[in-house]
Amino acid sequence: MSNKLNSSTYIEKIPPRIWQTLCLGVSILVFILILVNRSPFLLRPVSMALRLGFGMVIPLAGLVMYAAFRIPGRYGELFALTATMALFALGLAGLWASGNTQSVVLNGLIPLTDAVGYYTDATRLQYGVDVSNFTAMRPFFAGLLSFFLRLTGRNLMVTVGIFTAIAGFASYLASREIQKTHGTELAVFFLILTFLYYRHHSGTTMSESLGVSVSLLGIALIWKGIADQKEWLTLFGVGVIALALNIRPGAMFVLPALLLWGGWIFRGQGKFSYKFFLWGSAIILFVFYANNKMIDFVAGPSGVAFENFSWAFYGLAAGGRSWRYVFEAQPNAKDSAEIYRLAFELIRNNPSLIISGALFYWKMFFSSTWYNAYAFVAGENYLVNEIARWGMYILSALGIFKWFRNFRDATASLAVLGALGVLASVPFVPPTDAYRVRLYAATIPFFILLPGMGLSFLQEKMPVNFLKPHLKSTPGNFPLTTISASLVVLLLTAPIYTKTTGALPTPPETVCPPNTDTFFASFDKGTSINIHRENEVFLDWMPDFHISGFRRNAHSLPEISLTIIMESIRPSNTLFYTIDLQTNQQSFVIIETEMLPQPGSLMQVCGELVFDAEVSSYSFFYVDEVLSVWKP
Repeated sequence: MSNKLNSSTYIEKIPPRIWQTLCLGVSILVFILILVNRSPFLLRPVSMALRLGFGMVIPLAGLVMYAAFRIPGRYGELFALTATMALFALGLAGLWASGNTQSVVLNGLIPLTDAVGYYTDATRLQYGVDVSNFTAMRPFFAGLLSFFLRLTGRNLMVTVGIFTAIAGFASYLASREIQKTHGTELAVFFLILTFLYYRHHSGTTMSESLGVSVSLLGIALIWKGIADQKEWLTLFGVGVIALALNIRPGAMFVLPALLLWGGWIFRGQGKFSYKFFLWGSAIILFVFYANNKMIDFVAGPSGVAFENFSWAFYGLAAGGRSWRYVFEAQPNAKDSAEIYRLAFELIRNNPSLIISGALFYWKMFFSSTWYNAYAFVAGENYLVNEIARWGMYILSALGIFKWFRNFRDATASLAVLGALGVLASVPFVPPTDAYRVRLYAATIPFFILLPGMGLSFLQEKMPVNFLKPHLKSTPGNFPLTTISASLVVLLLTAPIYTKTTGALPTPPETVCPPNTDTFFASFDKGTSINIHRENEVFLDWMPDFHISGFRRNAHSLPEISLTIIMESIRPSNTLFYTIDLQTNQQSFVIIETEMLPQPGSLMQVCGELVFDAEVSSYSFFYVDEVLSVWKP
């Protein structure tokens, strides 16, 4: 007993910032150990279940997190943060262990569709080259992606690991702020639902993987601003939410909803705080201005902010069509300005179409499909999914009821008005354009806070004391403002640093044999998948997979023609995606594994560059010979 007291006393004497640094260091070490460990007996099944499962594993994870968050004092700070980082690490490890293929990632690593656009443009930024107009629409994510790729020696696996770690830490910070005012139960509810949303984006080079993290910091700042009655802190949080919506554009009507909410909450003795409204508006406008200036820097004058919104708007005006519909109906449309003109022309000629389009999107938002608001709170069982979805709706209704009972409740009104901002945005952010409300990543906390308020209401009414909110003192604060400000500064400066210090390497002077194509690229660690023969004995785990596992994963690709090409790749080959540093051509590279140079090498290879009309988005370079290799 005496030793225990001495240990506790010793820990209490450690200065808070040093202790928090130790906690963060330990949690990051555990995060890394989970990702590099290849244990088949516990880590593999648990990580795959947390990545893909729902019915049993998520409640169990919730109980573990609840136990960790209930621990008081400094030990609680250590265990809760470590458990949170471990949870997010396991979600990523499950992707690498399974080689799961999604619409934006092949076999757990290789970027596809939009993700490949961000990845290749982030690679271009490292060499000082302008990005494409696609990436210019959201420059902050590609900018930070390029910085982390530079920092890690272009190691894609480590880079997506960093994004996942940021998400885990941001989730912890937001959950701790919620715990201080509403108890452990709501904090863990918020954390688990955040993980359920993020796990589908962990490991991908999609802007959602950063938009979620930044929005969580914004919510944490706003929540702390409410608790401490600090208007400036709340305004900072609103600005961070605006930044998240520039990283991953989505439900923009949340921003005016936040301004109206803040004007009401910080009104003092008056009816409305115009000071909050005007300062908030100025901060939001500055964020959008900074986004436009960043576009000019990374892409030049050809870049247009939110260019693809015109595609979605045309689909709405046409009665609720896909964003692709404009290219079918108006194949000669030149730019977004013309698409807007055509959309308004549709509205003038047939205004009922835009109304039916909006109603269709709202209907899908509350449907039983993968497009509904809580599609991420789901797993492998339809009945369990339906119970979870209706549970979220019931809790959301109770959250609204809680607000009706007390309009002065700052947190309940934040949840309700934020959710109303999301709901108002639905016609302009079609849920049918992406599964699991992917387009709403920057405002996902409001999806969680509203049912969370319902849970809080139920707890307040519970007659049994142990079911009431657990409001014991929580551990000391991490410097939330400093952490958030540091990330904002990094987002603003990282693209500038990366692009201004990058330069294309000198192209090779050697020439490939006649009738062959040439490809000049960098080969880097953590960017490729090695495909092995079936008779080789090892456990499939990134980057090594048996041919049967690779082909099975390829069957989850959205394009059957791309599946056929992937199935044609033979064992003893390595696959990665990169750009030709001489021609700027991006391509899948298929090369015999034994021909690969040491990671971090530049190489000139000869072979055949293939363009397949069935998969026009991609090209394929089949390597016959490595002509030259050198270290940059």
